[in-house]
Amino acid sequence: MTTPVGDRTFVSTTVTGASETTLRVILDERSHGAPLKLSRAERERIAAIVGAPVRGREAAQTAGPGARQPAGPAGRKKGPATLRCDKNPSWSDGNGTLHARFNCKYGTINWGYKISTRVKSFITGNVNERGVSWWSNGKRKPKNAGHVVGKSYHFHGTLKPVKHADRVQFQDYMTFRVNIGGRTGTGSITWASDVKAKK
Repeated sequence: MTTPVGDRTFVSTTVTGASETTLRVILDERSHGAPLKLSRAERERIAAIVGAPVRGREAAQTAGPGARQPAGPAGRKKGPATLRCDKNPSWSDGNGTLHARFNCKYGTINWGYKISTRVKSFITGNVNERGVSWWSNGKRKPKNAGHVVGKSYHFHGTLKPVKHADRVQFQDYMTFRVNIGGRTGTGSITWASDVKAKK
């Protein structure tokens, strides 16, 4: 679901299987300091590029500060997804694709993330990835290294140690410059996953 927040910020959150992804785009203010004013048609066009537009009362209810973003068509996750030994599931949405694998032989989870073609179409420079933060059974673990790379990069890493029956939650945050229909700004993707490792 996408919510225009004011005239400059557009947010889209999607839940698919074991992952939740939020795309946020904040358009630049005018160079002379005047507030950016978009026509309704321009707001709807930008919202459609970022995700699915929200209209009328629903937008007003979700646009306030600290408002909880509604889940996408798949709904909210009910609990951790099962990540079976040496299976290679993936979860895709309009923002990208997350791959994950429980490599039980080595006690690791290998993950990978690719930004979608749609989002890459409006990224104008490198992507600054913070590096995956993760928790095993609620205990914070050392973060993966971050990257500053091109938008087509296959982000990837390893979480270790992971044992059978561990609940692992991991997430990443990446930022980039955008140009959507001639409007420049800053975009970000936050993705998160919640899995249980099983042999």
